Amino acid sequence: MTESEKESQVNERSAEVRVALIGAVAIIAAAVIAGIFGIIQSNASRQQPPAVAPITAPVQVATATISAFQPTVEIEGPLTAPLGQRTYYTLVSRDAVRAVWSVGGFGDNQQFEVDPLAPSHQIFVKPSDASRVGDSFTIVVTVYGADGQSATATKSFQVIAE
Repeated sequence: MTESEKESQVNERSAEVRVALIGAVAIIAAAVIAGIFGIIQSNASRQQPPAVAPITAPVQVATATISAFQPTVEIEGPLTAPLGQRTYYTLVSRDAVRAVWSVGGFGDNQQFEVDPLAPSHQIFVKPSDASRVGDSFTIVVTVYGADGQSATATKSFQVIAE
């Protein structure tokens, strides 16, 4: 085999190696991109609440935060609650292990405890007294950390006719 034939074979092998490397890089890039979109989709699907009636009222977030080492809590949900329908609110907490919530002046003023408390917990109200249409009520939630520290958030809503 002549010197030029040997050089030609080396160049062909180098080209094959380059093509193989480019293919490997492309496969890895495709896998990384697919993985990123998979994680994004997974996080998005985890954050979807259970199917409920569509919210037609504006949504307001009430937040209470204290220092970085204390629990925090927010109440997310609509500003109105239609008579005779469930209206859902989400308690979003951090560094909390249990919660106590109530709606002052609503129903029998009962307090509800959530123990253990997940970082996101859904509650609902269902106004049933037609004489209370137009009245406003306040949800109060207090969360507690494992060390007993607490944080409180409030959220007001108005009962509206169906």
